[in-house]
Amino acid sequence: MSQPVPQDDSEEVAPTQAPLTLLRIPGDSPEALDTFWLREVFQADRVPQLTLRAVLLGSGIGAITCATNLYAGLKMAVAFPVAITAALLAHTAHGAMRRVAPGVAGAPLSPLETCSAQAVASSAGYATGGALVSVQGAWLLTTGSHPPGWALLAWTFLLSALGVLFAVPLKRKLVDHEQLPFATGTAAAATIRALHTTGVSSRPRLSMLGLGGGIAALVTLVRDGLGRLPYVFPFPGTLSGVSLERLGFGFETSLLPLGAGALLGLRLTASWLLGALLIHGVVAPRVFTSGLLPPEGDFLAWSLWPGTAALTTASLLHFALEGRVLGRALKGLFKRSAVTPHPVDALQVPGRWLLAGLAVLTPATLAVAKVGFGVPLPHAALAVALSFVLCLIACRVTGETDVTPVGPLGQVTQMTYGVLLPRNVEANLATAGITVNAASSAADLLSDVKTGHLLGAHPRRVFLAQLMGCAVGAAAVVPLFFLLVPDRSALGGERFPAPAATVTASIAQVLASGLSGLEPGTRAALGWAALAAAVLTLAERLLPTRVRHWVPSPLGMGLACLLPASTALGFFLGGVAAALARRAQPGAQEGRVVTLAAGLIAGEGLVGVVIVLSQALW
Repeated sequence: MSQPVPQDDSEEVAPTQAPLTLLRIPGDSPEALDTFWLREVFQADRVPQLTLRAVLLGSGIGAITCATNLYAGLKMAVAFPVAITAALLAHTAHGAMRRVAPGVAGAPLSPLETCSAQAVASSAGYATGGALVSVQGAWLLTTGSHPPGWALLAWTFLLSALGVLFAVPLKRKLVDHEQLPFATGTAAAATIRALHTTGVSSRPRLSMLGLGGGIAALVTLVRDGLGRLPYVFPFPGTLSGVSLERLGFGFETSLLPLGAGALLGLRLTASWLLGALLIHGVVAPRVFTSGLLPPEGDFLAWSLWPGTAALTTASLLHFALEGRVLGRALKGLFKRSAVTPHPVDALQVPGRWLLAGLAVLTPATLAVAKVGFGVPLPHAALAVALSFVLCLIACRVTGETDVTPVGPLGQVTQMTYGVLLPRNVEANLATAGITVNAASSAADLLSDVKTGHLLGAHPRRVFLAQLMGCAVGAAAVVPLFFLLVPDRSALGGERFPAPAATVTASIAQVLASGLSGLEPGTRAALGWAALAAAVLTLAERLLPTRVRHWVPSPLGMGLACLLPASTALGFFLGGVAAALARRAQPGAQEGRVVTLAAGLIAGEGLVGVVIVLSQALW
């Protein structure tokens, strides 16, 4: 087996016995898979795993990444998995500590300690804040006030922890035996192996991470902190008698869309720009000149309706078309595998832990739903039960596609409660929050378990690391949400457009009162947008492979309705830059470009959060 290459003291690495190139466990039966993993991969207690320093490192990184993802979510409706970035940061931070205070830092991190740190950070930074961006933002937009702070804090932790428990029974089937890819988890395992094989391999990516973060932080400080730079340089000229500035066309000085566009890819970002040209360049002038909106009216407040229709139609139709994936998920729910007991079973999370956790978390969730959010107990109980089924689907889809469909799953819950409680907007949003939080947390656990499985980690310790991350994330992200969004006026403006919250609130309002309150022209736009999204989604699935690449993404087209045209341009430029880099250097997309983009997002997110907090507190 490969052994670490000796480095100088600053790059010294801890020993590991796991095969360093293994990305799939060989075996033709569940028993053979388990036997190989136990004999060749599992580290037992030979290598430290869930240590205090790993938890502290992961907690610190998780607090940082939850802040940047919250900022990015409020700004652009996107959140990015942080497992790979967390592994890089944990390795680098501990290496720096060993140079500054070797007596305190101790020996180099083992691969499994890095795995534990990234599991805590991923749970805290990615899995806990999604519902705040969408559902709780929608709650604020709809009701005009926040729920009680204690309720939101308990709600966020309980639902994230509940999602972790829901994923436990799925681990053996989806990760160990079916070996679903869980691409982010597999990539994180490969990254950790590279870090602990040679310290040199991580330096270029870390340099790009620091470069992107430094540039974005400086631009954000000059723009938002010192006020020396405008947020947008508007384009001159007019279109159909309306100024391009009024229509939202210009260059943004925010580097967040640039970094996000590099990660999202050229097809989605080009579709976003095409949608912006259509909705802001063709539809908007007609809306203003026809009198549907007054000259000083807010076009984005109007265009959110066709945008919501397009996004909801595309998401649900795409979800429904994943028939085979959904079928396998539901079949797995009702079918027991005839697997003989194996020594590996003794390493899994015990059934008594699962039952005890559910016995505590389920009544606590129902109580908070009733007292804090006004959801009747029977409906809250049904939402928890429904969430288990939807978590199963979310884990299967994430494992096969690396995309967690929290949006469509939340919309399924909203529609369910639109029927059960037709005029209760608060209950509609609260129950959607149960699904979004639980599903994202369940899928994130299995991604982290995939990383640990490939590295030979003890499954129980990965589970405990994930639960710790839920607590850290809730404790960090909920107070931060209250500080960044003190009241309704903080959402919907230039700083925090909050498109995810806008869509969720719009669905809740339509389900509560129907479409009769909208203008006829708005209803027509909503219908045409839904039809266009359906056609594009079907074209994505039914056209020949060589043609599909040229079909505009309905999600990109729908997002163009929720954000200014200047933001779409920033996303497109990021997508173009990443595509050119990949063409010039085929490995760039997976290496330096990705970490540079992550740096741009993290740099602006961190400094933006600090500026908002400093303005709020001082």
